Amino acid sequence: MNNTIKKQIIYLILSAIWGIFIFYLSSIPDLSSGLPTSYDLILRKFAHVFVFFVLTYLVANALNSTKKLYLSFIIFAIIYYAFLDEYHQATIINRSGNYIDILIDSIGIFLGVLVFKNKKLPK
Repeated sequence: MNNTIKKQIIYLILSAIWGIFIFYLSSIPDLSSGLPTSYDLILRKFAHVFVFFVLTYLVANALNSTKKLYLSFIIFAIIYYAFLDEYHQATIINRSGNYIDILIDSIGIFLGVLVFKNKKLPK
């Protein structure tokens, strides 16, 4: 097995772990930073961007291609995961699902693809 395939497998495993981490965070009934409400809201929205940026970047590295078909698949698959995450969150006591959060997650998704696309891929 060559180094590229090994790296892809590692990124795939990290992607799964990160996806589980996102699911876990959505399962916490009273997830709060303890900051005043407005600061907590801002922190949470940045957290949405960050966690989906990381997930996207990990998945993109697992697929290891900058072809439009692969990048489009990544974008749609992770937006779908964001939708499932919000749906799951809506089933948790003291939590709610929010379509706006999917849009905010999408910012992280597009940033993840952009950063991945602009890095140098090994030949």
